[in-house]
Amino acid sequence: MDLSRYKTLFMQTERGNMKLADTTMESGFSFQQELLLQALERQALTGMLMTNPRVTGFTSFAKAVLNFINDKKAPKTCKNLYKYLLNNGYYDKIETRLNTYRKKEV
Repeated sequence: MDLSRYKTLFMQTERGNMKLADTTMESGFSFQQELLLQALERQALTGMLMTNPRVTGFTSFAKAVLNFINDKKAPKTCKNLYKYLLNNGYYDKIETRLNTYRKKEV
C-alpha cells in the first residue's frame, strides 16, 4: 500500500468524527486489526516485535488478535496462532512485506 492511500484514509477520518484505528480497510478488517495481524506475523516469522505489545492493552500480540477474532478453537501461542490464521484465510487479503515468505514457511 502506498503512502497516498494512508493520506486518503487520514483525510477521510478528519472529515468525519471517526478514529483512524476504526477505519475499515480493503481487506474488511479495521486499520487496527490489520496492524495487529501484521505484528503477529512479524513476530511469528522473525521473532522481532514491531512495538511493545502492551500498547495494545494486552500482554502479547497473540492475545490482542484473539480478542477480536473471537474463535474458541484458536491456539494461544504466537506461532501456532499465526499458522492457524494463515490456514483459515485471515491473511489472504492483507498485504505485507513478508507476503513472499508466507506460503513457503507453513
